[in-house]
Amino acid sequence: MMQDDFVMADVNMEGFQLIRGQYFSRQADPVMTLWKSAVGFNAPSYTALNNCEAVQFFVHPTERKIIIKPSPSKEPDSVNWTKDALQAKTNRLECTMFTRRLFRQWDLDENLRYRTNGKLVRSNRSVMLLFDFTEPEVWDGTKMVKESV
Repeated sequence: MMQDDFVMADVNMEGFQLIRGQYFSRQADPVMTLWKSAVGFNAPSYTALNNCEAVQFFVHPTERKIIIKPSPSKEPDSVNWTKDALQAKTNRLECTMFTRRLFRQWDLDENLRYRTNGKLVRSNRSVMLLFDFTEPEVWDGTKMVKESV
């Protein structure tokens, strides 16, 4: 312990408010954004999945979670999510039928966009990204909406 450390036997936490982790967003974290007609990913999302060319989307409709899993582009239901696998960057995938259904199921406002950080998960020797939209950041244009879903 350093000499300047201050040790208290008991700390009264009354009156303190927990600050949500999303306010400390790091640019190196994978991020997924939902628009009413598209989904988008930032460059760290591609890097996290080793710049794979195609992915499959898995949605848990009641838990508001989406898993993105690398997949061979020849697999059924695979989506090419990057234009150039060698130079991954932010990308927006138009998918109006999917997002409209998701917005209806999750009761999201089509005039806003929703974004959340992803977590790298491993299962059965597969690496995936898990995006939890239970408490997403909500954006109206360039402004974050104070009240989230």
